Amino acid sequence: MVGSFFCASATNTFMNGEGDAVENSAQQKSDLAALIGKMPKISGYLQTGWNYSTAGNGTSSFQAKRLRLLADGTVTPKLAFRLQIEAFNGIAGSLNGNGQKNLQVMDAFATYTFSPAFKVRAGQYYIPLSYENYDISPATLETVDFSNIVYRMVCRNPYEYNFGDYGRDLGVMIMGDLFASQDGFYHMSYDLSVTNGSLPMKDDPNKSKDIIASVAVRPIKYLNIKASHGWGEYTQSYETMNRTILGAWYNNPKGLLVRSEYGILKGENNSFDENSIYLLAGYHLQTKYGEILPIVRYDNYNDKVFDTTANNYDRILLGCTFQPTANLKIQLNYQHGFYSSKASEALGKDGYDQIQLMGLFKF
Repeated sequence: MVGSFFCASATNTFMNGEGDAVENSAQQKSDLAALIGKMPKISGYLQTGWNYSTAGNGTSSFQAKRLRLLADGTVTPKLAFRLQIEAFNGIAGSLNGNGQKNLQVMDAFATYTFSPAFKVRAGQYYIPLSYENYDISPATLETVDFSNIVYRMVCRNPYEYNFGDYGRDLGVMIMGDLFASQDGFYHMSYDLSVTNGSLPMKDDPNKSKDIIASVAVRPIKYLNIKASHGWGEYTQSYETMNRTILGAWYNNPKGLLVRSEYGILKGENNSFDENSIYLLAGYHLQTKYGEILPIVRYDNYNDKVFDTTANNYDRILLGCTFQPTANLKIQLNYQHGFYSSKASEALGKDGYDQIQLMGLFKF
């Protein structure tokens, strides 16, 4: 009996010890999972490949076109933040003394969601002008490069015009979705932004502010119609510069893609007077190897003040994007630009050709 009691007691003691160890291990794993869940989500992508162009003196170069690192996190269930850093941006005015591409802070903002209809964003963010600057990123763009509505209209801040501003600025914005249907396809969204109108990562050197407003409506499934307007003042003399962009976008993820935008940029005392339009069309083809998206794009740009520059052209792009997985896409673009008659005479050439072969790798 004593022996039987001793053995039973020893067995119970051993089993209790093992049970405690298992329970402690499970608790540690749970604590670790909770800690990881509170950490920011880290993601990013690299876009690299080859670029050939006959514009100017001509170039043929391997490129690390974009390298972006993003951190998205939540402070509270209603308060979220984003940090985005880019290397290899190469935008004029951002190179170092050796002509090398620098690191830049693209996004650094917090968003508080009172409700889907009312959100407040503060910090440095992408301004709500045009589809391509606000609703599309390089990771989701159908072509290698954006249209010049983005590069020449959106990325030209009114105050410090000689530098690219990446379509970003420091300020405060309210935004939201109204009248949303249960499936989320039919609604109206709005954005109202007040920003410095200066360069990113820089305090405002004057008293003026940029005001940008946009409204987008989804009347039917897959169709979005958008109007956006930006008002700002240019230089220390506070001359106004206005930008208006109108667009429509139909995108069936398993079928037809069509998008078009028309933009106008005007400055006080005829300092700027420009307009641009693009029309992009494609079709999402689903295959066993992944999605194939053939693309054609026509775009036009007119600079009525500086009408002999290379910014006066018609351009046709033919391209194809192959996306075998969600984290990889390969893009081949060919485009030919036709300079206007005045620009052609001043530049001594009728146009140019460009070929781009790029891979985009996400993580």
